[in-house]
Amino acid sequence: MRTLEQLRMVLVRSVWERRTYRTAVVLGVVTAVVGCLQFAIMGQFLQTGNSFPGLQAYGGDILSFLLTGSIFTGFVNISLGTFSRFVQNEQRSGTLESLVVSNVSLLRLMIYHGVVGMVGTVLSSAVMLVAFGFVFHVPFDIDVWASALVLVVLVLTMGSLGLAGCGVLLVTKRGDPITWVLTTLTVLMSGVLYPTSVLPTWMSATAQWLPTTRALDAMRLTLGAHGDVAAVAPDLLVLVVWCLVAMPVGVWTFRTGLRRARRAGSLAEF
Repeated sequence: MRTLEQLRMVLVRSVWERRTYRTAVVLGVVTAVVGCLQFAIMGQFLQTGNSFPGLQAYGGDILSFLLTGSIFTGFVNISLGTFSRFVQNEQRSGTLESLVVSNVSLLRLMIYHGVVGMVGTVLSSAVMLVAFGFVFHVPFDIDVWASALVLVVLVLTMGSLGLAGCGVLLVTKRGDPITWVLTTLTVLMSGVLYPTSVLPTWMSATAQWLPTTRALDAMRLTLGAHGDVAAVAPDLLVLVVWCLVAMPVGVWTFRTGLRRARRAGSLAEF
């Protein structure tokens, strides 16, 4: 109950903070709408008079393919970046040191803020799926339970890697090579805007070992082709292995970075 109450307080604080920046909220909504419209126009343009064999496994619809890639990118970004953004915001506010010595651990507070951000991402993704389904008649054939399982393992894996990146950032202050590498590889090799089958052979083979590639493949199967748990089991297996490795590495790297920053007296520097 104490954990739930702490999470509720963080959620209320986040809502009140956003209410005070109404212009930013409006601009954020408009940007999201414009981004969705761009994907829709691009998808409809590419769909006309063309066929894409690499999309058949996911239902064959280009709009569905691009939309799931966009939704996936949102979850990857929030998972990888939420911890680093939290630390940097507290450093700029001059409150990070006080949080470190508070009754609630810094890691727990970071997780609470991550949960709040994840709730918003889930809701916006659901709205996008419904809107595209009704407005642009994008066909979706969703297995809810399999989709939820893939999402949970994805968030745990990328969140752990993001925690490692946050630990590095506490020491370097600027520049997080872990997050940068993962983001770059995701955009380039994981099939966000195009199937991995169009990549050169060596890149396509390498991409299959990336957690983001396997997670995106599984997400597209569960959202567009009603792929159940058995259908995405190979992708889930690779993702689970990544998760089991990333979680202890992420926690250790974060604690090491935090300890080094405190010893150097640079915790509040940015």
